[in-house]
Amino acid sequence: MSDVYKALADGTRRTILDELLERDRQTLFELCGRLATRHGLTSSRQAVSQHLEVLQAAGLVIAVKEGRYKFHSIDTAPLRAITVRWPYREKAGTPMSEPKAYGTLETIDGRPALRFERSLGYPIERVWQAVSTPSELERFFPGAADWTPVAGEIIDAGGMSVEVTQVEAPHLLTWIFAGQPQSFELTPEGDGCRLVFTHIIDDLPAAQTATGWEIYLSRLEPHLAGGHLSEEEAHGPWPEIHELYAERLGVDPEPGRRWAAQNLPVSGA
Repeated sequence: MSDVYKALADGTRRTILDELLERDRQTLFELCGRLATRHGLTSSRQAVSQHLEVLQAAGLVIAVKEGRYKFHSIDTAPLRAITVRWPYREKAGTPMSEPKAYGTLETIDGRPALRFERSLGYPIERVWQAVSTPSELERFFPGAADWTPVAGEIIDAGGMSVEVTQVEAPHLLTWIFAGQPQSFELTPEGDGCRLVFTHIIDDLPAAQTATGWEIYLSRLEPHLAGGHLSEEEAHGPWPEIHELYAERLGVDPEPGRRWAAQNLPVSGA
């Protein structure tokens, strides 16, 4: 968490976050232009790039490469982790920012797959422990099961069999659930690490599934910070995130809306 405070201590980096909060998914070129015209900051592209690297290492910015371009977005999970650990009770339930949709729909071995990328301000060994230790994984991941991170392990997950297929500590953990591979990939990134979660979804509804993973992955950062984001609280912005994904992925939002109406609690109920 010290990386977060260090990143926020610089005024230029705070301005970059303000700009990304106002306009999501900016390239370095776009960001430099808006910093100059809107905020009077004439920093070089190299200087802004270095600031972005610090913010990514702290988990405050996510960079997603699509073709030739790299798009930058703010990630408020570390800030939520701070409020989880030291909450302002009179402001409980106040959202930190508008919901975001960071996942992308790709094709892996001819099959549709969702890919989520996070820059985390924690050592790779710490994040590996969180994703490969059952008692920690259940703090942010759907479901709970007793298992061992060993290739060939068969997990009983609510009556369904899950096979662990790859374990390369502290870099790769893959299992197959309902015939669909899911994987955590970790790579060092400065003092922190980059996490990539991939799920081959086949015929699952893309927007609905992406929203679910966005929700559950949002619980990882508070857990790493020593707090806990409850499942109920994390699902609060589900409808808004789902609409973002439906628009971004170009799919019909109605199936997800019907699911939400049947399964999510009504606000204020």
